[in-house]
Amino acid sequence: MFHETVTHAGGDTRGTASESHALMLMRRALNRGYAMEATPEGGAVIRWTRIDLTTRAHADRSILLVPELPVDGLDDSVRALLDLIDLGDATYDCHADRRVITAAGTEIPPGDTARLRARHLVRVDRHNRVRLTMSARLGLLAHGHRQAGGKTDGFAMCSCGLTTHAPDGQTADAKLRGHRQTMTARFIDSISATYAAALTASR
Repeated sequence: MFHETVTHAGGDTRGTASESHALMLMRRALNRGYAMEATPEGGAVIRWTRIDLTTRAHADRSILLVPELPVDGLDDSVRALLDLIDLGDATYDCHADRRVITAAGTEIPPGDTARLRARHLVRVDRHNRVRLTMSARLGLLAHGHRQAGGKTDGFAMCSCGLTTHAPDGQTADAKLRGHRQTMTARFIDSISATYAAALTASR
């Protein structure tokens, strides 16, 4: 579940959005060519400009999605477990009276399993299948494309290895932001029908 804030001409409207609704918003943004960017806490921000056809006035609009439980602090060990689960066919099992997630032939220890569930990084359906939550996937995406190191003379680097160069730091930041938006759009476009159906089924 996400907290949703829509910024429009009349101010801000706040509400909540399910995982499937959040995906619908991002797919609609993709289809309309809006800028969107995954955030480190596991949410996303969508931005666009509305043009009044009568007055030709430009007005900025946005939708901010923030998970109820932010996914900050995805260290190497947690990311490795999430990557393992995201390979597919992960199940929630009971072995020797212990609840564990089994993914890619690997049994995730009970303590790690419990922590992944408590942090809302994974979800288990009624058939004991395990999937990453939308917030977990967005958080992983943002972590993989965060700014790395400092900025020097218009250089800026993404954690994925991309380096940008511009006349000044502000322009370099804008280039990195554009890169993150491109990667977010590709991520939304790559979401399978199976995953989307799982989000809808778990509303």
